[in-house]
Amino acid sequence: MEFQKFRNEIAVEDGRRMTKRDYIVLLILLAVYSLFAFINLGSLRSPNTVWTAEPDTTVIVDLGETRDVTEMRFFGNIAEGNLQIYDESAFINGFFTPGETEPLETFVQDNGDMYKWTELSVETETRYLILYVDSGRISMNEIAILDGSTLLPATVYEPTGGAEKLLDEQSKVALNDSYLDGMYFDEIYHARTAYEIVQNDNLLLSEGREAAARDGYSIYEWTHPTFGKLMIAIGIRIFGMTPFGWRFAGTFFGVLILAALYVFAKRIFRRTDYAFVTAGLFAADCMHFAQTRIATIDTYALFFTLLMFLFMGDYIAEDFEKRPYWKKLALLGLSGIMFGLGVSSKWTCLYSGAGLAVLYFSDLIYNLVRIIRERKRQEKAYRQYQEMLRKEACTPESEQITPPKKLPVNVLAYAPVLFVLGVLVLHVSGHWIDAADYRYRNYVNGAYVSRLNAEYGVDTIKKVFCQPWFYGTLLILIAAAIVSAVAFRLAFSKRKDVDLSLNDLLMTPVWCCLFFIAIPIALYAATNYCYYIKAGDKTLPDMLGTLWREQVSMYRYHADLDATHMCQSMWYQWPLMQKSVWFYSGYPVLGETKLLSNISSTGNPAMWYVSAFGAVFAAVEWFRNPACRKDRAFIVVFVGILAGLLPWALVTRCVFLYHYFSTIPFMMLLTLLLLYYVEKKYPRTAWFKWAWLIATVVVFLLMLPAVSGIPVPYGYAKFIENVLAPFGKVYYVGV
Repeated sequence: MEFQKFRNEIAVEDGRRMTKRDYIVLLILLAVYSLFAFINLGSLRSPNTVWTAEPDTTVIVDLGETRDVTEMRFFGNIAEGNLQIYDESAFINGFFTPGETEPLETFVQDNGDMYKWTELSVETETRYLILYVDSGRISMNEIAILDGSTLLPATVYEPTGGAEKLLDEQSKVALNDSYLDGMYFDEIYHARTAYEIVQNDNLLLSEGREAAARDGYSIYEWTHPTFGKLMIAIGIRIFGMTPFGWRFAGTFFGVLILAALYVFAKRIFRRTDYAFVTAGLFAADCMHFAQTRIATIDTYALFFTLLMFLFMGDYIAEDFEKRPYWKKLALLGLSGIMFGLGVSSKWTCLYSGAGLAVLYFSDLIYNLVRIIRERKRQEKAYRQYQEMLRKEACTPESEQITPPKKLPVNVLAYAPVLFVLGVLVLHVSGHWIDAADYRYRNYVNGAYVSRLNAEYGVDTIKKVFCQPWFYGTLLILIAAAIVSAVAFRLAFSKRKDVDLSLNDLLMTPVWCCLFFIAIPIALYAATNYCYYIKAGDKTLPDMLGTLWREQVSMYRYHADLDATHMCQSMWYQWPLMQKSVWFYSGYPVLGETKLLSNISSTGNPAMWYVSAFGAVFAAVEWFRNPACRKDRAFIVVFVGILAGLLPWALVTRCVFLYHYFSTIPFMMLLTLLLLYYVEKKYPRTAWFKWAWLIATVVVFLLMLPAVSGIPVPYGYAKFIENVLAPFGKVYYVGV
């Protein structure tokens, strides 16, 4: 009875705001999910003292006595080079001379060997091992020498100047290769870049800008914006350069995604049970679990996408006049900030920004039409009232009609915006015409034209946007627009004969120029500071030139990418998860049994399949049911789906299932909206959502080994790949 009472209480609509009960339910859900997410996330112990050597460097390792050696393991840092391995037979008359004998093995280090253990078979019986840098550059955090599965004690014999760092963290050696102890998949790009940012920041603080520009690391992963990598860097600063450290921020944001979804659902359904089911379903989604536990940037893009739609949904949820004007602007401002942070994490959030524009301008047009119609209705009623007064001597007090209020519009605030836009158009077009003419003349003359200026127009950007007069004029005009808007509202706000609804509505596009253009650009430029440090930029024009060059390079990379991959799939294949993306595979041994360890980015069939078909039925219900058409939540969710999915139909480069990551929450919400309206009409169907949640949790637990790296026997891996996802493909390496 108590459970039934609680179930009835959480099914009551208690408003869009979070209640004490909501916070308790949400915290319990987040605590349970966090146990799954943070356990076995990664090791907190990784070798971090670095030995770096140039060609012709020799290190002799002493094993203490003659021992059998079967394997060496290397935990690399950032370098590319060849390291030759010799045993004591390479000593001739007590000396080692490179080239006199053949090496036992050669370890070829590349960037993919960073911060993970790499094995090399070395079969010999010796007391001394000689490490010789043959070419390139070698950088190691630690090495391990093994006889079978036994770690052999070793010390650096000669020389000792820095080379002792090769063997100073033997307690951190991982004897079994696992995702827990090193990088996998695209972590070698994103986590590495976060590490480089941390190192460059430390160098900047300790030795200054010149040292950071001269001696700092390169920014290795440049094909995506930087903010997501800055978040990864925070985890590294807190927990060190360890697997747990570089994965912490993504996993933490994975928890925040569930909180954002809970709030989003509470706004839509106004019920605790539906909010809990929404967050619970996504907590049990396999892609959410796998994608947030790897140090890549998709997690941050999804988090900010949810928030920008949440605030925009709040903005259009009520009639314009029913909320104080500053609160409406605050919601727009928050949506714009989330948009800026999202684009600063990944460019795919630009698609979401297009969805925000659709929602905003649709609401703007709707309110304009509504205000105009209401104005005409009031004018008509007042004319009829005046006509009645002329025909009759008096009229009852209850039937008196006041004249329509004035609808003033602050045209002055628009003038600066139009002026700035005009200056920009003329200035940019003029410089681009000059650049095109310069490129043509140099082409005709056969002279060399640099890609920087002729193709990418960096100098043009600097000439247009980096002039003192431009910024001075821009700041003055922006200040004039803001002062004009505030003064206009203060002047009319207390007059009873004035209706400011039209003015407030028409001023929002002006504010949107600030919220969705100026602030996002500022955030984007600020979060790319690492490029300015590396380039040694000191002035604003130089910084903007560097930023523009990086953006053009980024665009060229994605536009010109011509590659194929075994895991690539088309956008229309994603709802049925027809191809997962393989992240990691390993083959641990338990006794005499060889197990399979796997991490794939794939969906939960119980959630994804129902969402795919449920979204279709929800669209049909929206067209059929007038109550659904009046619910603005449907529009917000519909636009979220279209903004996240349709642009990929136009992309010709290879794309992957995880590009659907930002769309699946909206597919799920749309299906729940369908269940919500079905339940309102047929209350006995209330158990549908709970059955869906339970089924999703059960399937998640069954699929957990495929997305978490938990070792399982071959038979169970085959069951996951061939049975649990009948319409899809879960890549389980080794099956």
